[in-house]
Amino acid sequence: MHHLTCHCRVKYDKIQGAIDHTLAWIPKLQEQYDEPIIYEAFQDVENPHVFTYFITHSTPEDECKVANMEEPRKFGEKLYKMCISEPKWIEHNRVNSISRSKTDSKIYSRVEYKVKQDKIKDVKLAIRNYIDIVRETEPSINVYESYQNKGEPSKFIHLAQFKDKEIEENHKNKDHTQEFSNFLYPLCEIEPQFSYMNLIGSVRR
Repeated sequence: MHHLTCHCRVKYDKIQGAIDHTLAWIPKLQEQYDEPIIYEAFQDVENPHVFTYFITHSTPEDECKVANMEEPRKFGEKLYKMCISEPKWIEHNRVNSISRSKTDSKIYSRVEYKVKQDKIKDVKLAIRNYIDIVRETEPSINVYESYQNKGEPSKFIHLAQFKDKEIEENHKNKDHTQEFSNFLYPLCEIEPQFSYMNLIGSVRR
């Protein structure tokens, strides 16, 4: 799998235009294209001019193929013109993932952090074990994903979707969540930064 994140800082007077542009594009992507297999667009709650697109293609070749098609290229060109600066693309390796089904989530969170270079291996193992436990013991969580930055392997991102606040709070208070946090924080060069996002639109095949 080929995992990408695109961060866009949209001009303040173009925020609604970027939302409308993305909303118009997602049904076309769903109906007319086989790739990407996951495409989700979010707007940060605290910084509404910040848009993040999480994209998974089957292969890098599939990503190139779609990117070079006329309509996807035009979508990107128009979005770029609405941005303050060039959107930032990041390639990721998936560490572990829960993706049981399409979900009726209402809460979307993102956690990003950077660990000490000599602790990368330990952290990856801990992430895998932690998400395995979440999968086994928290059936109400349908989507929980962790990715490692390809270009900067000490950087990690976690994406979680919760149906409601009660499920999120329950997850936070679980022993395994507390244990993972207690393990992780001392190993960080940059401590976890939490963000909430609003879903603009999603394709999950």
